[in-house]
Amino acid sequence: MTKAKEATTPVLRLTDVKKSFGSVHALKGISLEIHRGEVIGLIGENGAGKSTLLKILTGIYQPDKGTIAVNGSTVKFRNPRDSAASGIGVVHQEQSLFTNLTVAENIAMNGAASKGYGTTLGFYRWGKLNKAAASTLEIIGSKLNPKTRVGDLSFVDRQMVEIARAISVDTSKNATPLVILDEPTSLLERGETAILEREIRKLKDFGSVIFVSHRLDEIIRNCDRILVMRHGELVADRVTTSVTEDELFKLMVGHESHATAHERRARPANEVPAIEVTGLTRKGKFKNVSLSVHSGRVTAIVGTSGSGREEFSRAIFGAEKFDGGTIVLNGQPARGWRIPKAVKRGMGFVPAERKVEGMVGGFSAAENIVLTHPGDAAIGPILLPWKRNKIAQRWFSTLDVRPNDISQNLERFSGGNQQKVVMAKWLNDPELRVLVLDHPLRGLDPGA
Repeated sequence: MTKAKEATTPVLRLTDVKKSFGSVHALKGISLEIHRGEVIGLIGENGAGKSTLLKILTGIYQPDKGTIAVNGSTVKFRNPRDSAASGIGVVHQEQSLFTNLTVAENIAMNGAASKGYGTTLGFYRWGKLNKAAASTLEIIGSKLNPKTRVGDLSFVDRQMVEIARAISVDTSKNATPLVILDEPTSLLERGETAILEREIRKLKDFGSVIFVSHRLDEIIRNCDRILVMRHGELVADRVTTSVTEDELFKLMVGHESHATAHERRARPANEVPAIEVTGLTRKGKFKNVSLSVHSGRVTAIVGTSGSGREEFSRAIFGAEKFDGGTIVLNGQPARGWRIPKAVKRGMGFVPAERKVEGMVGGFSAAENIVLTHPGDAAIGPILLPWKRNKIAQRWFSTLDVRPNDISQNLERFSGGNQQKVVMAKWLNDPELRVLVLDHPLRGLDPGA
């Protein structure tokens, strides 16, 4: 019998948990148990209800019906603080760090005073705080300086701080913590992913883990059991050793995977490149980078963490300055290159951090889609709602956005469906010539 099965009381028990948003039934009676020492994989299509379930577990949403029990005690999370006090730590799909604070200060957000490096007056004991942060970072193989301001870190390094903060959850009142990892590897390199996977195995020694990912291979590699959600319901609970990727895919989407291939078209010898970059340089980030991309081509920009790939991608869209080099778009030089000019010349950009730079969460999905290019939905400065909705509904159908509610605030959609809307915002531009995608598959399920 495994250690998980020996535990008489589950670390987490959900009974008939339901949640609706208007007419949309996000959760339709979820019941599950997680035991000490288990790593549970949670998978499902975009819009299956995973994000809603995690937000209930972390106190962001409250269930309409059903009960939650942590270590045998029924709990009601009114806010994230209540969830953290019960020993639940989380790495959200979207980063939630304080960029103006140091690495150590961010890690300390999970209960500094109770750990001995904070005071009841709200001041830090800086020596103890930095030492504790360094020890936590060491567990996950990170050599970040605890005194570094988070805003000065790369995206990948900030993700490591997120993970460190989650595993430092306050366990003074709870001997069995539960750590939720919501797609923590989506922007990590292979080596960094391996470090995280080793940390997941360490977590089994003192707690439990809910691991959410759309990468089915890593789910099978790291989890003991796999829970499959579809349309707000829990449709399968499988032991990892008895399931394959193909079976999981079918359970998620309801049909088998069908791979497709696209034939490359011949390019005329005299065709002008859609974009041509020559000797682009930014001190300390990238140096003398050149590329030429023709219409109808997909060009990958790859490199290890810190190689400058993200900064280069942002520079060619005008989101970051560069010190030298040239950009030619459709045969015309780009001068005084900034985002407004890039958009006017037919460029689009899907950022890695969609909630920060790619969308307006308080706007509806329809409003987001026509935000940059309203097209015939606008007459001068006046936006025609019925035309806007018609455009949005077309993209919802094309990209299979769920739930099919264009009037709902975009922040209420799952991460993958938010990503589809961000894509639609640029695809809606009939003059689009070059689309720069920074980790575009982040948050998308295999079927999507």
